[in-house]
This record gives sequence, structure tokens and C-alpha cells, in this order.
Amino acid sequence: MLHAETVDPDTNGLHWAWSENTGWTDAQPGGPGGSGLHAENLDVSGWLWAANIGWISAHCKNTASCTDVSYGLRLKTDNEKPGWLLLVGKAWSENAGWIVSHCLESDSCDENYYGLRVEAATGLVEGYAWSENLGWLSFSCSNTSSCGKVSFGLQFDPVALVLVEDIFKDSFESSP
Repeated sequence: MLHAETVDPDTNGLHWAWSENTGWTDAQPGGPGGSGLHAENLDVSGWLWAANIGWISAHCKNTASCTDVSYGLRLKTDNEKPGWLLLVGKAWSENAGWIVSHCLESDSCDENYYGLRVEAATGLVEGYAWSENLGWLSFSCSNTSSCGKVSFGLQFDPVALVLVEDIFKDSFESSP
């Protein structure tokens, strides 16, 4: 059973991504407490909804398909930006194919550096994801310099990220 979503904790409307090719994608499709994105123990599961392409699964455990096709979004330490996490992995859409959240997943960082980052203290997400069939998906209006006209973005509940920080802290403290 999947847990309730952990996005837009202050109900500021920070559960949206934008793509020129597909329009809006909602990370809180069932409303607060629904089936949207859920961060827990470094994994991000749940669903996104885009009216033009349908459902996007953030993790194979949403569809019980992990034994056949293992995929999913996960959080990891961002070594270049202290206090930030990288959101890496792939999401899947029956209608659009793979959505790659960071160039590390496609070994293309030398050619084209892109990806999603999460500020651990606030839960705010910045950056772009890529889909061969959809193009770029922006997860913050600051990426597009449109915040004055259209404010959008994605925010995880920082409380859901506390355990992530504790896991990292424990792993560093136990290192030789």
C-alpha cells in the first residue's frame, strides 16, 4: 500500500511542473493526502498526472512491477551543493515512456548537465527532467524566469526529508 503524498505542505500550490510539449503535470493529483509524490527513506513513490499524457508512475512499487522492470525516483546527497539532495532515477508513463530526473541516469552529464535538486531545509525542487518523447519538464518557475507571471513549482514536505538527512548523517558518522 502506498502512503499519502508529501508535497505542497503549506498548500501554496507548489505541486506543479510545466512542459512546453505537454502542459501542466500535477504531483498532487488526488489533492492533499492523495496518491501524489511521497518521499520516504530515500525513495520517492506515488503518481503524477498530466492531462495530455495521463498517469506517470514515480516508482515501480506503484504498479507492483519491480520484479519485471525496476525503476523509480530516489534522493541522494548532492556533493556539489551542501544542504541539497539530488532527485535521481526514472519515472514511467504508459503514453510517454521514460522521464529521466537527472543526467546521471543517462550518463549524459558531460554533454548536457541537467537534473532535479531538492533543498533539504525547505523541500523546494529546482531544475529540469528530460523525456525523449516529451522534451524538458521544468519543476520551478525560476528555471523559466516566469515567476512574476506564472508561479509554479514543486515542494516536498521538509519533515519527510528529515529522515533522509539523518540517514546521510549516520552514514558519514560511521565512516572510517
